[in-house]
Amino acid sequence: MMWTRNKVNADLIEVLKGHAQVDVEITDSSHLVGDLSIDSLGVMEVLADLEDKFKLTIPDSMLGEVETVGDVAKAITSRLEKDGRLEA
Repeated sequence: MMWTRNKVNADLIEVLKGHAQVDVEITDSSHLVGDLSIDSLGVMEVLADLEDKFKLTIPDSMLGEVETVGDVAKAITSRLEKDGRLEA
């Protein structure tokens, strides 16, 4: 399946809605822990859901590199682009 950046962002937000506090606005600048109140276990669950959704493997080492929704989107699109599954 080919992905677009817009589709990645939309699907990412849908996944995060299932883990974030109810009625929290999710934007690119939202912090996973601070704004969405996703704890460390929740972050691991989010990553598992994202791996399933986008059919990719996210290394645990990436956890230290992502703080915001935008960081997660960038990591996913970068990986999809590397795999040849992101439309220009």
